[in-house]
Amino acid sequence: MHKEKNINKLKAWHQNLKKTPRGQAYLKLIYWGIFFLILFIILAFSIAFNNNTSQENNTQEPITEPPTEIKEEPITLGEMENNLLNSTYTYKYNILINDITYLFEGTKYNTYEEGYKTSSNIIKYYIDNTGTYQVIEDTRIPITNLYEGLDPNLFNIEYLFNTINNLNLTRSSNTYSALDEYYEYKLNINDEQITSIIVTSIDKTISYDLNFANIEVN
Repeated sequence: MHKEKNINKLKAWHQNLKKTPRGQAYLKLIYWGIFFLILFIILAFSIAFNNNTSQENNTQEPITEPPTEIKEEPITLGEMENNLLNSTYTYKYNILINDITYLFEGTKYNTYEEGYKTSSNIIKYYIDNTGTYQVIEDTRIPITNLYEGLDPNLFNIEYLFNTINNLNLTRSSNTYSALDEYYEYKLNINDEQITSIIVTSIDKTISYDLNFANIEVN
């Protein structure tokens, strides 16, 4: 009952205000006050909600892009040639001259090389900038016939590279080929180095098959 009386009094008060211009202005002021109060409450809730959302996002681990893979440029033939010339490696040279075979097996170091030659007999040899030697036990004996019957230029890797690079090189897979009036030249490679040089005479009676392994650039 008390609540109904209060409602009736509020309605009567409202009706009385509407009867006069001053009361109407007062009611408008009240309406605007209620409007701004509601607007303020909405804005306050909106700001509080956005702050909470921002804090939750900040607590999440940042998304990191995977590192960009850097692709290495493939090594060129010129670089492979230079690496072989300036490296330590083991070698095996198979030579065929008119059905006569020769085998050279050894190791080439920075300033010298040593190995074994097998043909009609076996000799141990040593080569440096002072000359070529046959090694008998611990003694080095100068010799001049290590390449007797053979072309010493075809054992000279730098000479072979210079000759081949002055010819018209063609490539098929992992083999470079070139041809002059005397020989056919083939350079076999893998992804990083030259694995062999094969020199064959045009009439197929001469073959120098030079194979390289364990290449370590000095």
